[in-house]
Amino acid sequence: MKNNASSVSHAVNQESHDRESRDWQTHDREGLVQRTFFMVDRGPRPATRGWFHTAAAILMLAAASVLTTFSWMRLEWWQALGATVYGCGLIALFAVSALYHRIPWAKQKTVQAWRRADHAMIAVFIAATYTPFCLIVLPQAWWLLATVWGGAITSAVMKFFWLSRPRWVDVAIYVTLGWLIVPLVSQLWTNAGPAVVWLLLAGGVVYTVGAVAYGLKWPGRNARFYGYHEHFHTATIIAAIFHLVAVWIIVASA
Repeated sequence: MKNNASSVSHAVNQESHDRESRDWQTHDREGLVQRTFFMVDRGPRPATRGWFHTAAAILMLAAASVLTTFSWMRLEWWQALGATVYGCGLIALFAVSALYHRIPWAKQKTVQAWRRADHAMIAVFIAATYTPFCLIVLPQAWWLLATVWGGAITSAVMKFFWLSRPRWVDVAIYVTLGWLIVPLVSQLWTNAGPAVVWLLLAGGVVYTVGAVAYGLKWPGRNARFYGYHEHFHTATIIAAIFHLVAVWIIVASA
């Protein structure tokens, strides 16, 4: 009797092992990761998914803390407030992304809530980046500040209530909000200097390239380690660094 039970147990275990082996081989052929990185309602992910933003969240926390402290020591309160809004947005962008992409949330509703928060933070961060520039070097550009924050809030709300929207809608909103500064480039050049303009331009280009990669799901649609989403994440980090340096310049020069 024991031998029969042992044989049945061995057969079940062997079948389970064979099934897992077949699954792994299938994923390997498709360029996807092993099922050990399976997350609720997200399927297999590239092995590096979320790690770049996790590291960025830690580094940006330190950078934003120093920037904010320096701003309150040096600037007028409303200018320091603009730098603080930017710093909070910088931290939140990468922290929310890291939490969404790296934590294996157990419930599907929780996963969906974090996904919406992650996507909403992109537009909010764009508006947060505008804030110190509008309050420190473009004090007459209240219309721009109101427009980008209005667009960011609308986009964030849309993430939670228009769930069936096409991917290109998000990309179009991000790119449009990001390039609203163009009409004020000459004024920004005069008030902040060419270095700031070039840094903002470089960051804008990198953000746009990353957004296009995200929208097209290319290159690396089926990558095992570093896919199209990682291209997008890397682009956001590089662009954020360009813009962080630009913010430091206007804060230090004010």
